[in-house]
Amino acid sequence: MIRDRLKGAVRKVLLRAFGMERDAESSAGPPKAEPGMDIETQRAFIPPIVQGSGDTPGPNHKTDIGRTWLSAQVISGAGPVLIDMRPPRECVAGMLPGALLFPGEQLRQRLDVLPPKSERVVLYDQVGGEESDRMAEWLRGQGWEMARRLVGGYAEWIEYDEPVQVPQPPPGARLHIGEPVQTIDGEHGDVQAVEVRDGAARYRIYLGPGRVTDWLSAAQLRG
Repeated sequence: MIRDRLKGAVRKVLLRAFGMERDAESSAGPPKAEPGMDIETQRAFIPPIVQGSGDTPGPNHKTDIGRTWLSAQVISGAGPVLIDMRPPRECVAGMLPGALLFPGEQLRQRLDVLPPKSERVVLYDQVGGEESDRMAEWLRGQGWEMARRLVGGYAEWIEYDEPVQVPQPPPGARLHIGEPVQTIDGEHGDVQAVEVRDGAARYRIYLGPGRVTDWLSAAQLRG
């Protein structure tokens, strides 16, 4: 608990110190700490931001964002819209807090879930690979110029004990994201999304790459 509070407090200090406005890739040198920051804090926390492979690039890099920068934004409550591109079964143990789940190429057909084009979007897959890089590039081409890939993906995120959120069904629903089910038509898949409307739960089921059902009621599923 104490470690988590200290971690959050230090990140907020670093956010103020670095301003979140300078591009870590284009600046002539590492940003300078704000006046009044004690030297021990500078020595203990600034070097990882500058040198760590997962800590850069900064928030104004043209294509990517580093783990530490994104974590600081998430903890501060000023984070971007997060898109998890992994299959639902990989999300059972955790997702980035508040992330929306759209596996693979699904986001191409669901641009309605994105914020205004002037706002930030971060996409991640399991390892920060070509899949999230490709989708971020495509989004930039559609006008979301602040779309970025998370370097290292979810694997690096949890390796460094960054905050995660374990999917839980909302009140009134019995199935959660990632749970295997079978439709009444006999197709097998995993729960991708859950919502409760007028006291009744309904689910979207991921059937495989490029295939997801419309909303189904609990009566239309076996699981």
